[in-house]
Amino acid sequence: MIDQENPVQTELTYQAFGLKIASCLPLPAFLESEGERCDVTVRYGEAPETLPDAVRRGVRFQAAPGRLLLLVDDVARYLVRDGREIIIDRAPGASDDDVRLFLQGSAFGALLQQRGMLALHASAVAVGEGAVAFMGPSGIGKSTLATALHQRGYTVLTDDVCVVDFDAGGAPVVVPAYPQLKLWVDALEKLDLDPSSLPRIRPMLEKRALLVREAFRAAPRPLRRLYVLDRTNEPGITLTPVQGPDKFVAIQAYTYRAQFIEALARKVDHFRQSGALAAACSVVRVSRPATPYLLDELVARLEDDFAS
Repeated sequence: MIDQENPVQTELTYQAFGLKIASCLPLPAFLESEGERCDVTVRYGEAPETLPDAVRRGVRFQAAPGRLLLLVDDVARYLVRDGREIIIDRAPGASDDDVRLFLQGSAFGALLQQRGMLALHASAVAVGEGAVAFMGPSGIGKSTLATALHQRGYTVLTDDVCVVDFDAGGAPVVVPAYPQLKLWVDALEKLDLDPSSLPRIRPMLEKRALLVREAFRAAPRPLRRLYVLDRTNEPGITLTPVQGPDKFVAIQAYTYRAQFIEALARKVDHFRQSGALAAACSVVRVSRPATPYLLDELVARLEDDFAS
């Protein structure tokens, strides 16, 4: 399925998720890097239609020891191997934006898991010398909130995929990803941003890319607090500490691409990492009404909580 119209294998070098990446596909949202040693290679090549020795077959993916095959109709097949390589078997006519979207999302999510990294479905910003992260399902407002904080001078660390590592003393740290936020048009309007001034992340999708290079830092930051974003039918905004086993449950629930965990034989490691994070980090549930959004009030309440 290699697109013969796109045979070029020019290698560009970037950094993201604490990794140095050599890529045949331009990744303009990533930070450029220099030097010869790379942790990860992204290249065009042939990917199989199926993994004969797959231990699990899910919706649009198959997994075998050391390999995960991601299948995206009319875009590409992505073969992720050993946490070190992503092979893109590109469909004829697929746009660079289409191929990038699934590469930077699910394909890198699988690679991070193969490398034994804990990746949360979360956005994160720097607060003082530390960091806070906002976990939750798709569409809950993680990117909107991170952008609102960016507009108030906070440094963005990651959007949507938040890698958490542990330092030598066992304390959790956020490993920054790359300086881009992805926002739906209605979120941009809440933030007083003009959608027409921002590129689409995919030609047919009403979601836009906001680059924040001037407000991004690549150095890891200690993770001080996890916020779980939630919507309710109740009026007003409430912040409620999450205690005991419920912290562990929330971390497990909002692991990025959690369906890959068992398929990649990482269930035990993921259990251990989730427990370590739950023990080391405070977790707060943030509930807001579905409508109105109350974005300014939400940011004010969070800033008060940051101060604590």
